[in-house]
Amino acid sequence: MRAQQDTINELGSPVISLNDTTVLLPLIGNIDTMRGMYLLENTLQRCAAKNVTRLFIDLSGVHAIDSVSAQQLSKLIESLHLIGVDTTLSGLRPDIAITAVQLQLPFDKVTIISTLAQAINTNE
Repeated sequence: MRAQQDTINELGSPVISLNDTTVLLPLIGNIDTMRGMYLLENTLQRCAAKNVTRLFIDLSGVHAIDSVSAQQLSKLIESLHLIGVDTTLSGLRPDIAITAVQLQLPFDKVTIISTLAQAINTNE
């Protein structure tokens, strides 16, 4: 059962290499507390192991996020910043943006761009 959950978690948070130092984390579905915790740990470890300097997090496929997960996303961005990874968020839905504002999450260490295509083109 544990191995199945690990596989599900891994498939639910793929870190895809775009080049030697840039990766993409496309998120789809709802992000609950457990998935948020896994994203925080897994993404940070994988970025450190791959010597990543730029991470794109695309939220266009995320339908809902709870307050704990939004805070974990903020912690992920802060942690990535501390290890030298610049983070760009794209695809924020209005309801997720409202949650972030209501929680007063500090997004001063992240670039926010409307779509993933715009984010990638801006990075080139």
